[in-house]
Amino acid sequence: MTRALLDATVLIAAVDTDDEDHEVGLEILGGIDHGKLPTGVITNEALLETLNYVEERLSHERAVDLLDRFVRGAHFELPYNPKKNYGVGRSLFRDTPGLNFGDCMQTAFMRSDEVEYVYSFDDDFDEVDGVTRLNSAVNPYR
Repeated sequence: MTRALLDATVLIAAVDTDDEDHEVGLEILGGIDHGKLPTGVITNEALLETLNYVEERLSHERAVDLLDRFVRGAHFELPYNPKKNYGVGRSLFRDTPGLNFGDCMQTAFMRSDEVEYVYSFDDDFDEVDGVTRLNSAVNPYR
């Protein structure tokens, strides 16, 4: 199965019309929704960050609608990042200045689930070995 992690930066950009990456974020989510891009994996860290942002800056209704879209969408996965990944996440956090703890935990998930690609506008992922950041609506499996 082709899968790619979705970072909160892409999720937020897709719903926030004021975000400078709004159009690209929409293209990425639309491509996933329509099965043209890999299945979008949204860890609990990215989901929490996204929904908190949307609720605080946009509205509660938008946050609920977004959550429902991910839950109902056939091409989205919402896995819980298991406790076993915390050791790796903590090590990454200590050793990778600039990469926030949520991104470190997402990276730990990627390593444990053998997911190479992350759709993100955060270039801090570029510093992580074994992670390939995608910042446009491209399918890396084609």
